[in-house]
Amino acid sequence: MAGKFKQHGTLHISVDGRIVQLRGRGPWNSESLQLTDPKLMQQIQAMYGSPWAVLATFEGEAVYVPEAFTLLRKQIIKEVDSGRVATATVFDKVNSPQLSKHQFKALYQMDGHEVAFFDDREEARDWLDSVIKSHQQQS
Repeated sequence: MAGKFKQHGTLHISVDGRIVQLRGRGPWNSESLQLTDPKLMQQIQAMYGSPWAVLATFEGEAVYVPEAFTLLRKQIIKEVDSGRVATATVFDKVNSPQLSKHQFKALYQMDGHEVAFFDDREEARDWLDSVIKSHQQQS
């Protein structure tokens, strides 16, 4: 039940072009997933209908509790239906990178959505730009 517990973990979200940038420190519960900034939500929704992507940089215990995982998975499915074509994930000082990678693969992998893991944000950004461009050319 969202709202029952205190928020755990941090997520900072911004939009740069056609890329939503997430920076966070986990672990995260469902309360940490609440996006309450209407201006930011408008920026994200403005990209719906054409290709866009997410660049996520995580540190700490980069894992979601089961309830948060389920909520986020449902949200990502909706976003893929709305034009989200890829997610690039960078683990920066993550305590258990293999565990995190396993969970994030389960979270992000689905038809119509590409997923990749990087050590460097610039490399991740370049990859996302190429995926978005490829999808734009197919449209």
